[in-house]
Amino acid sequence: MKTMLHQIVSEDGYGGKGKSRWVREALTQLFEHDPDLINVGVGDDLEANDAEVVFSLSQDHGDAIDAAVELIRSQYPRAEGVQSAIIRAAVRYRLRERIKNRPLLQSPQ
Repeated sequence: MKTMLHQIVSEDGYGGKGKSRWVREALTQLFEHDPDLINVGVGDDLEANDAEVVFSLSQDHGDAIDAAVELIRSQYPRAEGVQSAIIRAAVRYRLRERIKNRPLLQSPQ
């Protein structure tokens, strides 16, 4: 996921320092399109979550993540790594939206 994230951020024209903005926009999209956070945690068991990506969040995004953590913990009190799972879900959601219209195979030109 880390490699794909860097590739898509670059392709979308965000540049090296635009990754934080891209992730913040991904969080906004997740909260708008999945307000119940059903997709949080989906797919986490299918990939190794050993890559660290550094980015910064605004206060509003931090507050939204805190509220999302409370929502998830109200349903699953012993859930661990909830903040990371929310961010991974947002990144996966935006990557999926970005590539779902891309053809699987491209014919040679």
